[in-house]
Amino acid sequence: MIELYRRHHPAATPSDLYFEIASDYRYGAKTMKIAERRAALGRGSVYLYYFKWETPVQGGLLRSPHNMEIPFAFDNVEFSANLTGGGPEARDLADRISDTWLAFARTGNPNNPKIPHWPAFNAENRPTMVINDVCEVVNDPLREQRRAMFRALDFE
Repeated sequence: MIELYRRHHPAATPSDLYFEIASDYRYGAKTMKIAERRAALGRGSVYLYYFKWETPVQGGLLRSPHNMEIPFAFDNVEFSANLTGGGPEARDLADRISDTWLAFARTGNPNNPKIPHWPAFNAENRPTMVINDVCEVVNDPLREQRRAMFRALDFE
């Protein structure tokens, strides 16, 4: 597992690798499995995202910590400047992401003019909105890591 993550993050320190693996174990793999199961039920669309925007605070030390998307979803990055930096890049992303969350809350579909088309999740392609300065849909963006984690967790 460590070698797989090192291949995907060659400049990572041992600490960086630990947090990548722990994050995928604690959140990523389980979120993916829930998305699979919800999509299989066929009772409404499932939309999966990967929040990859990294905070500039503390020289970027925190990267993209768990729950980082919350100030962006509520468009209040300036009130969370100690986490987001509150700069123009954060405000621009917050404008796009808050409209996306609002569209989803109103209609059950996150699509809106401020983001690329976001297809509903399916287990075959696993379309995932990668949220960053430039948002894009990527099919199964962490495929190798997901598969390794599913094996480790006996999810397959």
